Amino acid sequence: MFRDWQRRRSRGQALVEFALVVPVFLALIGGIIQFGLVFWAQNTLTQVVRDTGRWEATQQTACSSSAADVRDRANSIAASSSLLGYSSGSPFVLYTSPATPPEGVAVTWTRSSSEVPAQSCPPSTNQSVWVVTITVRHTVPTFIPGMTYLPGLGTCDSNGCRLTLSSTAQYRMEPKP
Repeated sequence: MFRDWQRRRSRGQALVEFALVVPVFLALIGGIIQFGLVFWAQNTLTQVVRDTGRWEATQQTACSSSAADVRDRANSIAASSSLLGYSSGSPFVLYTSPATPPEGVAVTWTRSSSEVPAQSCPPSTNQSVWVVTITVRHTVPTFIPGMTYLPGLGTCDSNGCRLTLSSTAQYRMEPKP
């Protein structure tokens, strides 16, 4: 009779240990999955920015359509890639200040040989070296609310929890030989 009581007691102990360990284990697995998704989104966003910058460095466009062309190209590349949280119903917008919207594309051109200030238009001729800088900010949804407590990364509101990712690429436009 003593052994039956001891066996039942050890089953109860295992149940309590299981109940204590499972939430920690599930949080760990969820964190690994969330980190993987954010890492995947950052890599995809970086590739979108690189492809857009590479494309823009080879273009000869007028100033009136250049920024809109870059935005459209970034949206096209993002739509064809598997960028987490991107939908064609809410495409990237153009912005001039990095603090303006949570999601969008910024384009600046600078001359590398002189101290000419940055401009939002490409050069009219390619007689000197210019550098195009493309910056894209994108929000990625998260399913673990604790991600928002990481400094400067996440926010939660009535629309859910999300992280804002950013990527920048610079490409040189070489003069004609």
